[in-house]
Amino acid sequence: MNNEEIEAFFRDTAVNIYNNAELRDPQKEGYSAIRDHFNQREDSCYVQLPVGCGKTGLIGITPFGVAKGRVLIISPNLTIRENIRRELNISDPACFYKRRRVFDPSAGPFLSELRTGANIHDCDAAHIIVANIQQFAGANNKWFEALPADYFRMILVDEGHHNVADTWLRLFEYFTTARVVSYTATPMRSDGQVVSGARVYHFGYRRSMVQGYISPIDAVYVRPSEITFTAEGETKTLSISDVMKMREKDWFSRGVAMSEECNRSVVNASVRQLYEARQHGTPRQIIAVACSIRHAGQVAALYRSVGLKVDVLHSQMKDAARDRIEVALRNGSLDVVVQVNILGEGYDLPTLSVGAVFRPYRSLTPYIQFVGRILRLAAPNAPPYSQANQVYLVSHVGLNDERWWNDFTNFDKDDQDFFQEMLIDDEPEDGQPAPRLTLRPFMRVLRELVESYSKKGYLRKVDDAMVQDLFKAIREKGFEPGEFGLTEEIVRERLQASQEESQVLPFNPIIQPQARRDALRLRLPQEARSVAYTVLSRLKLEPNARDFARFSGGEHNSAFLVRLALDQQNKAMGLKSGARDSAHPDQLQKAIDESANIVDRLTALLREKLKDGSSEADR
Repeated sequence: MNNEEIEAFFRDTAVNIYNNAELRDPQKEGYSAIRDHFNQREDSCYVQLPVGCGKTGLIGITPFGVAKGRVLIISPNLTIRENIRRELNISDPACFYKRRRVFDPSAGPFLSELRTGANIHDCDAAHIIVANIQQFAGANNKWFEALPADYFRMILVDEGHHNVADTWLRLFEYFTTARVVSYTATPMRSDGQVVSGARVYHFGYRRSMVQGYISPIDAVYVRPSEITFTAEGETKTLSISDVMKMREKDWFSRGVAMSEECNRSVVNASVRQLYEARQHGTPRQIIAVACSIRHAGQVAALYRSVGLKVDVLHSQMKDAARDRIEVALRNGSLDVVVQVNILGEGYDLPTLSVGAVFRPYRSLTPYIQFVGRILRLAAPNAPPYSQANQVYLVSHVGLNDERWWNDFTNFDKDDQDFFQEMLIDDEPEDGQPAPRLTLRPFMRVLRELVESYSKKGYLRKVDDAMVQDLFKAIREKGFEPGEFGLTEEIVRERLQASQEESQVLPFNPIIQPQARRDALRLRLPQEARSVAYTVLSRLKLEPNARDFARFSGGEHNSAFLVRLALDQQNKAMGLKSGARDSAHPDQLQKAIDESANIVDRLTALLREKLKDGSSEADR
C-alpha cells in the first residue's frame, strides 16, 4: 500500500467516536483536540492524561480523519509495544476497535511490528507499524536506510516525555513530513526537559478519580515521634520536628532509606493497608521500590518475616526468572514484589493496590511514574470512588518524599511554569548508580518510636463540578446514586471527610520465629553477591573476567568472589560448609551484619594475590 491509499482508508472509514458511549471522555475529547490542532497547523502536539484513562485507545483512533498516510506508533520499551500491538490487533475479536464499537475493522487497519525478522514487505502491507525506539538506534540503522523520509506521515509517541531524547529527535528529523502526536502522564523528564510540542489536551487526575477511570488514593506516612541514629561515631536522638528539618539533607534521607529499622516500619504500615484493601476484594498486592538490589533483598526479607510471599525484580535478572515472577504476580500467588526501577512505564497490573516507597526520590517524574503503577482499577465494574478500588501509597516522612506527594496533588494545575519548578536536575532518566565501594552505611537508625501513621487523601478541595462528575460516572456504570442512599450533600460530606488528614494507629504484625529464620536464610545468598560485586568494584575488575584463574579453577571473577563470600559468611556463623540449615536466626543475622567487614577482608586478600601474580609475571 502507498500513502495515498492509506490516507484514503483513514479519511473514508466511518468511525463511531463522538457519540460512542463505549469510549471514555478523555478519548473523545483528546481525539477532538488533536483533530482541531491539525486542521489549523502542522507542528507537533501532545496530550496529557493519567494512566488508566484509555491512552492506548486514544492512540488507536487518532489516525482516523487526521493521518495523511502510514502511521508509526513508537514506544520506549517492549512492554508498551506489546500492549499497543495486543489492543490494536484486528485479528483478535476482543481488539479495541471491536470491543468499544468504534467500527468493524474487517478491512484494516493492518498492523506490523518492527522486530527481529521484520522486513520492508511487512511495512508496505500495513496501515500502522508499531516499534520500540531501540529499533531506530545506532549510527548505521537498517530502517533509516530502508525507509524513505516520507514513508511515515504520522508518528504517535507513547510515553511522550521521552520525545526530547536524541534518538527520538533523530527519528522526527528524518521523517520530516510526519505529523507528530505524543501522549504522556508527565509532561517533563527528570532532567528538566519538557515534552516537545504544544499541549492540546489535558485530562487531570482529580477528574479521572472522580469519574472512576483511576483509583482513589491515600498517602500513608510513618511518622515517628522519636528517632535514634548513629553517624560518624556519634549517636543522636531526634524529635519529629527535628526529623522534619533533617530530612532535607540527602545523607539523612538516604540513611533512613537504608536503615532496617525504618524499613520495618514502612513494611508494617504497608501490610496494614494491604489487609485493609483485601477486605474489599482479592487478590490485592504490594509493589515496593528499593534503592538497590541489595536493599531490595533487605526489604524482601522483612516482608517474608511477617508471613507474606515476596520476590525481587531487577534488571540484572535473566528473562526466565523475570517471567516466573511475572506469572506469580498475575495469578495472585505473590503478595509482594520488590523492584529496583524495572516495573515502570507501561506495566499494567490492576491488583497492585499498595505502593511502598523505600527510597528517597530526587524529582517528581519518577515518583509519579511509580504512583501510576497502583492507579489502575482492581474492580472496574464497581461504582466510582468505591472502596473496592481504594489504593494506598506508603512511605516514611524521613525520606522527604512527602514534598512530591504535595506536588502530585497540585499536578492538575494548568501552568507550565509549575512543572519546571518541580524539577531537580540530579536524578538522570534511566541512569545507572555509581559502583558501590562499601557496604558500611554512613548512618544507621537504631530505634524509632512510632505511635501513629499520618494519612492524607488526594483531593484537596471538593466543589460542585466534582460532585456532578461523580454522579455522572455512577450513572454511566449503570447505577443510580439513590440506590446507595446518595444525595449531593451526602456525597460532598463523604468526599470532604475522606480528604482530611487523619492519624492511624500503627500496625505491629506477629512474626513467627520460623518465618524470621527463613527470611534471613534466603537473604544470605544476595548478601554474598553484594559482597562479591562490591569487592570487584573496589578492585576495578570485570565480573566475567578470569583474573584469579590460578586460584579459582578457571571460574569467572563473580562466581569465585561469591564462593569466597559464602565461605566467609559460614566462618562468621561458626559453621562448616553445608551446615547452614542448622543455623540459628542470630547466627544468620550475624553473617549479614558482617558483610562490610567481609568486603574489607576479601579486598585486602585479593589485592595481594593480584600483586603476587604481577610479580611472578615480571620474573
